[in-house]
Amino acid sequence: MATFEQHVTIDASIEQVWALMINPQSWGQWFPDADQITGLESITQGATFQWQEGTESGTASITEVDTDRGLIKVVTTKDSQQTTHTFDLDKAGGFFGIGANDTKLLYKREYHAQGGIIGEFVAGGNPMDARDVKQTIEKIKRLAQG
Repeated sequence: MATFEQHVTIDASIEQVWALMINPQSWGQWFPDADQITGLESITQGATFQWQEGTESGTASITEVDTDRGLIKVVTTKDSQQTTHTFDLDKAGGFFGIGANDTKLLYKREYHAQGGIIGEFVAGGNPMDARDVKQTIEKIKRLAQG
């Protein structure tokens, strides 16, 4: 499985970042590989939506939402290729987490590459996916920090 992950520290409380991430109207501003989201009414397990970026489009399903952990997992599908997007929030800053006022966001993108083991190896070094992951967390950071 090709896996790309990055994390960022956001100068905003975990409550502020979570509020942004569970607001369906904000997803078109930050969700990866999408400049338009339609059909998303709420951020709940089982919710589905359609996404579009330029001429590319596909469907998605929210497979997990854990408010206590600050976790959202979404599976997108385009031309039968599925990609799992996991967003995980934690408190950051302070002294051993005490007095933590910042948020650490971890974003992980995973998919099965075509071509078996060789395909997975090649996809694992794909700079486009690494760039997209970084851009996604930077969008969320910008929006959360105002």
